[in-house]
Amino acid sequence: MSRVIRFIQLVLLNFAGVRSVTVDYTDLLTALTGKNGEGKSTIGGAPSWIFYGTDLFGGKYNPTPTTYEFDRVYASLLFTVDGTQYLLARGIEGGDNKFWINDVPAKAKEYETFVAGLFDRKMFLSLYNPAFFFSQHWTDQRAMLMQHMSAPLQKTVLAEMSRTSPEQKPADIVLNPYAAALTESLKKHSIDDLQKIHGGTGGQKSKLEKQHIADKSRTQTLRDQLAKMPVPEFTKEVAEAEVVGIDSILQNLATQRTIAVKIDTERRELERQKAAADADYAARVTGWKALEAEEVADSCKTCERPFDEESRTAAAADKERRMKEYMAGNKPVVERRKELLAKLADFEIVSIADIDEQIAEHQEQRRRMVAITEDGERRAALAKQIDEAAAKEAATLASLKESTLILDAIKAYKAKEAELQAADVQALFTRLSVRLFKYVASRDEYDPDFSIQMDGKDYIALSTGERIAAGLELTDVLYKLSDLIPPTFIDGIGEYTGDIAVYGQSITARAVKGKALGINETEVDVLGNNIEN
Repeated sequence: MSRVIRFIQLVLLNFAGVRSVTVDYTDLLTALTGKNGEGKSTIGGAPSWIFYGTDLFGGKYNPTPTTYEFDRVYASLLFTVDGTQYLLARGIEGGDNKFWINDVPAKAKEYETFVAGLFDRKMFLSLYNPAFFFSQHWTDQRAMLMQHMSAPLQKTVLAEMSRTSPEQKPADIVLNPYAAALTESLKKHSIDDLQKIHGGTGGQKSKLEKQHIADKSRTQTLRDQLAKMPVPEFTKEVAEAEVVGIDSILQNLATQRTIAVKIDTERRELERQKAAADADYAARVTGWKALEAEEVADSCKTCERPFDEESRTAAAADKERRMKEYMAGNKPVVERRKELLAKLADFEIVSIADIDEQIAEHQEQRRRMVAITEDGERRAALAKQIDEAAAKEAATLASLKESTLILDAIKAYKAKEAELQAADVQALFTRLSVRLFKYVASRDEYDPDFSIQMDGKDYIALSTGERIAAGLELTDVLYKLSDLIPPTFIDGIGEYTGDIAVYGQSITARAVKGKALGINETEVDVLGNNIEN
């Protein structure tokens, strides 16, 4: 529902050179005419000072006269807002600012709050004086238009992102990868939050790029380590099988060695016994030879008396007896020696050294197979680390691609949203063209921007009449967006040749050579005396 502001009466006293004037506004057009310096612009700008203490462009303004003495500056405006009447007045007395609300004195803050509650300041100034809108920074101009424009629905933007032809019906549109990716993400986060999550130096994409470089380096380092490891003669499985076979052989060799050691011990014992028997036999031979060489004595060893025949016979018989007894004693020694020789002849000679050599060879072979097995285990462990690192690298890359896809999708979304918003805003204008965004090639992104042109020319390059035409078209759009209908002041109307089409009251100022100030064809002087035509 529109809010209508109607001006009823303006009273100025000692206001910027206007000593005294009363303006009774008409319902449609209040025309101010006169030569330059008669106060037309001053009258037109007075409501801005009454409401906000500024000039028509929102700048600080001091209407104190500088060419004559005065007691006070005073300006009041009687007006209605949606039929409710208000009287606001502002003055300067003794250098102090004074304020009145419906003839009741008010403090500055109270007055300011009251005015702010009536209508929006920038919207009023833009509609009252369209040139004010164009004097603002482009961000403020853009914000004024956009704050009253509804952003396109997400589903509309996503669908338009995926449109393949202008004729395609919404029901036939299939979401492209960008739109599909955003559809899921937008269920949890807003488009701006997604930009913060994934974009910027601290965003997920930047972190994933660094992480992917680190993961890739880790994988390559492990692969280089594996490449530098010697290639084994056998596989780990073959080497393990070889170890099992070698262990079986070593076990058999150990058994053989145990048997060989036992045999060798027994043989050595027989050789020891044979050596003892040989020594005993040699001693017997020596004793036999000594006995055999012994001569029969023919005299007594003690008394040296010669033996008689009987004694000689007895001595010979004694030697014979002793030889028989010695011979009888040789027999067991000879038989024992023969027995030992026979046993030794039956023993199989087994070389423990050969067995030990075989054991050493197989142990060395086993150590080599174990080393191959351990190398295989190390290679297998390194291969596992490579697989894990490669998997992590792939996962990081997948996340990076997803984050990149989201950011690219956001760019596409914002570009399409900007396009739709620009189209919606542009549809409000006839001769004016509006740019809401600019493309930044270095970032492949659209940044908020704002510029208005008429017939291909920037506002600053327009003539006075063209600026008025642009301002009137702008007010028409602002009326529709804000539903606020205040009076519109058009200064320099003589430069404009088009129609004046506004929703509310019109106040125009036209310079007329040689004429005093006129209000709706009634001339007045700065002292407030009416002068009939």
